[in-house]
Amino acid sequence: MRRKQHQIECSSMLDFTIHFDGRTFDSSNSYRGQLCFSFVLFALCFCNSTNSLADEGSVLRDRIDELIQDLDARTLGERSRAERQILDLGPVVLKKLPAPELIESTTVRESIRRIRKQLEQRAATESSRPSCVSLKGEFTLRQILVEIHKQTGNEVSFDDQDCVLWEKELAVDWNAVTFWDSLDELCERGRLVWKFVAGADTLQISIALRSHVKSQSVQRTGPFRLAIDSIEVRSVVGEQRQQLLRVNGRLAIEPRLRALFLSMSAAGLKARDDQDRPLSSWNPEAKYELPVREGAHEVPVVWDFVLPAATRSKEIAIRGRFHCQIAAAVERIVFDQTSQTRGTIRRRGGVSVRLREVAFNAVGDDGLDAEIGVVVSYDNGGPTFESHRTWIFHNAVYLETKSGMRTNFTEFETTQLSDGAIAVDYRWSNVVAPSSQYVFIYEAPTLIIDVPIEVSFDRIPIEVAK
Repeated sequence: MRRKQHQIECSSMLDFTIHFDGRTFDSSNSYRGQLCFSFVLFALCFCNSTNSLADEGSVLRDRIDELIQDLDARTLGERSRAERQILDLGPVVLKKLPAPELIESTTVRESIRRIRKQLEQRAATESSRPSCVSLKGEFTLRQILVEIHKQTGNEVSFDDQDCVLWEKELAVDWNAVTFWDSLDELCERGRLVWKFVAGADTLQISIALRSHVKSQSVQRTGPFRLAIDSIEVRSVVGEQRQQLLRVNGRLAIEPRLRALFLSMSAAGLKARDDQDRPLSSWNPEAKYELPVREGAHEVPVVWDFVLPAATRSKEIAIRGRFHCQIAAAVERIVFDQTSQTRGTIRRRGGVSVRLREVAFNAVGDDGLDAEIGVVVSYDNGGPTFESHRTWIFHNAVYLETKSGMRTNFTEFETTQLSDGAIAVDYRWSNVVAPSSQYVFIYEAPTLIIDVPIEVSFDRIPIEVAK
């Protein structure tokens, strides 16, 4: 196919000729001149906008390179100033910082480690804040859900892809409305309900059935949605003076987040009846750690209080706090062909990954069986890590080609355990040869952060058990 030629000949701002797609336009013709002038202005603006977007990344890259060089400056003042300026750029520079093991200068290497640690902490803190949506106008439900996903990173879909509700238009006026507020508003106005898809980081909405029972009380705080489904009073065998008041609830977590476990203490939650009388905890000294199943984003919670037998309370209020541990600041740790050797270590933030072995064995004419053993170590070990270490087994681990094609492991085996560390062998069956086309990728959260959940409920109705 012959390539079309486009050319502009300009002798002055008001005297020019454009050769476009085999035709000629010049400023001597008033109509054509106006058309050409408009075309030139459009072309100049478009090219300038495109070039600005393309250059933005390279400008940042060049700026970071300059500041990294200044980290090795002769004076402490220059080095400190460069470190502050990199920190001022924010977490966006994390992906552009060189890996510490690739830096020859000890001074620069230590500076980069300090910078990375602070920026990872900042990124983790920011990720634990509620995501928000800003949208105004009339849109179809499909368009609204696409925009919610785009702005929050939380995927929401309709369980029936052919449902006519997809195209139902709704008027919204959201200015930095939180994800849970926007989703609950949609469901309330559209007579819909939402649920998490098992084993997936997504929500599905569907038409609410008549049998659907609403939660008694709902609180949206940060990236969490806490719903109280029921409060029941139950008699206790052998107890004549007191009853058990059980609060049944569910904590929902934004799909974009990876929750590991909940931690709460009975003493951290206080309840009062509708006469403003305090209700003691059923087991005041109890402390609970509830693991969140991998891929789950909704966790049942149960709180027990003592209700005097003579009390005829109809409502209670609950105040307090518990915590959710979240795996944040995920780093993509890459081992290319030059580093796929025993003993190679990559460190990002508070986690390091060391290769124990790398083996590719031929299977048939063009197949390979692969086995890669790693030791994953976290700086922060201790009882919390030991009790809930199973989340490490769900970190993303895969082989990747230059084109970005990803091959997940077939099976794994734990070979060694220690405080804050675990050794795992990953295996792939019958991958396509040659082995030289693959890089090994281990994705690990570099920080485990503790996010508080403030509880504040008023006037929750009490049900009498039948």
